[in-house]
Amino acid sequence: MVEKRSQRAPAAKLAPLWERLEGQIAWYDKKAAASQRAYKVTKATIIVLALAIPVIAEYAHFESFERAPAFLVAICAGGILLLEGLLHINKWHENWILYRSTCEGLRNEQHLFFEKAGPYAKLKPAEAQQALAERTGALVMAEHSKWVHDRNEKAETTTGG
Repeated sequence: MVEKRSQRAPAAKLAPLWERLEGQIAWYDKKAAASQRAYKVTKATIIVLALAIPVIAEYAHFESFERAPAFLVAICAGGILLLEGLLHINKWHENWILYRSTCEGLRNEQHLFFEKAGPYAKLKPAEAQQALAERTGALVMAEHSKWVHDRNEKAETTTGG
């Protein structure tokens, strides 16, 4: 039977650090999944709206449609513009990649620590715990710095500054 990661926590003394690491992994996993879902749903909707435009235009000559095709084409085009704007402002694709990368980096550190491999191989338990805290903290801070940088770029883009 496969044991849960939280059940593999090496020692009671490590519990707060391990719980925080598990919490960070869960948060990044959840945020990556939400960003991926938002990005893919938005892109699929854009594709459907773009596909609808030529179809609507092709059947514009039917009498029952009269002025409806122009209105529907305008709605589709406006929807595409709105969704592309939301993609640009919310950066769902970039966030998906950034959050997934950070999540997998944290999982890798967790695995290396648990297996006493890589940078943890020859360290005493207290030193390994400190190294884990520092290395996972560095991963999270790098992600946070990139996120702040991207938000500042977004603010400059939207305000014209």
